[in-house]
Amino acid sequence: MTEQIIYPSIDLFLYDLKDGLGETEAQINENCANFCRKIYHDVDETEFKQRFEQLLKYKNFDAEVIELLETRTRKFNSPLDGYYYPLQINDTYALQVDYSGKLNANSQANDNAQNLDNQPFAELKQEITQLLGQQTGTIGQTWLMWGKLTSSKTEAEIEEIAQKCYTQVVTDYNWNRDFIGKGKLGTGTIFELWYCPQNLGGEGKEFWDKFRELSHHVLIWLFPENTTADEMRKQVQSVYQDFLRLWEYRHKIVWSYYQSRYQKHSLKKEYIDVQPSIYQVRQLTELLKNNNLKLNDLQKTLADNLINLSDYTIALNYLENHHRTIILNLENYKTRLADIEQKYPGSDLEFLKKFSEGEVYAQKYQRQVKADLENLSPGLTLLQNLNSTIQGIIDIEQTKTDRTLNNTIAIAGLGLATSQIASSVLVSQFPPPPKTPFIITPPFYVSILTGVIVSIIAWILLTKIRR
Repeated sequence: MTEQIIYPSIDLFLYDLKDGLGETEAQINENCANFCRKIYHDVDETEFKQRFEQLLKYKNFDAEVIELLETRTRKFNSPLDGYYYPLQINDTYALQVDYSGKLNANSQANDNAQNLDNQPFAELKQEITQLLGQQTGTIGQTWLMWGKLTSSKTEAEIEEIAQKCYTQVVTDYNWNRDFIGKGKLGTGTIFELWYCPQNLGGEGKEFWDKFRELSHHVLIWLFPENTTADEMRKQVQSVYQDFLRLWEYRHKIVWSYYQSRYQKHSLKKEYIDVQPSIYQVRQLTELLKNNNLKLNDLQKTLADNLINLSDYTIALNYLENHHRTIILNLENYKTRLADIEQKYPGSDLEFLKKFSEGEVYAQKYQRQVKADLENLSPGLTLLQNLNSTIQGIIDIEQTKTDRTLNNTIAIAGLGLATSQIASSVLVSQFPPPPKTPFIITPPFYVSILTGVIVSIIAWILLTKIRR
């Protein structure tokens, strides 16, 4: 028997980063422009610039939640029954896209039953992605599919219908693999699924771009036949604000965790790159004994290590920031979920706690990043000590060089003074013939010889004193 569903609808909750840690003003403006294109992809350049400026004026506002449009929402062009609802939530752009298909001839939403075999949800999702220009959320996104059943169903039958709905919005679907849990919300049965792709290869932005395009977080909310269409819509609409915040926390946790994997990779690479310098410092003692150290080489090594120290410090700071982000958003997720449970008494949302309290999701992410911080933080101390050691040796060598130069100047000055005194004495005792250049007279050579002898004696004495 072909299953039918009344008023099939989809909501997309999409999240973009507004201003990330360390981003420049130009990058922040670009983030805003990319988000704006998801709402105003179909306007001319002049109007787009106006809309962009409207969104951009809020970028430095401190309010926790800001509705970015004066009209709150932007409705789809007729006859499409849908709208965009953009928000700025702290450092994140959030966009809800609601779509229920085309209005019928009576200008009412199409409440007629539709065959699931005709894949109504696939059509709705495809039209939304086309409206967004195939763009996905840079932090993440959640699809909420909802509709009303045409007749009374058992729990097993409701799950079978949910499985059919799921196959319409995910290409690489596997119910047993992706299923997280199900429960009750309002008068409906709600399912949660998450396809989390693995072994994508690449790192950093390359990996995350692949991940966010393939990953699918999906909620399927099916209402019984005795719930009217108006009651169903009212229940769904009443939870929109809570869902907007709840999924934001969820996606920021996932995003921060996978960003931390890249920072961990960067830190390990920096640690490997500095190993030759660590080995070199171990040999410095022997080189110091043999006076084989070259000051220029040491200074170059120190300059290279200072760059490594800077890169390591930045990457470690990013890792710490992602750890704090996971902790903060995990607490916010738990708090928001508790609020939803209080608002809807009689609901069963235990399945949503698997993400925050289970061993394979947020709790694991938090433990893993914390362990990475504990393992990699000593590397910063090692690099600092390494640079301090090299700087200390450079200071010692510089002091030696300065002392040698000072001794040379002192010896040369003593020799020159002695030579001048000898010259004066000799000239007074043995005046040179008139009009004879002094440089070719005996007193000149005797004075020079006297200065050289005194300099040699001074050098010998200073050397013995130094030893």
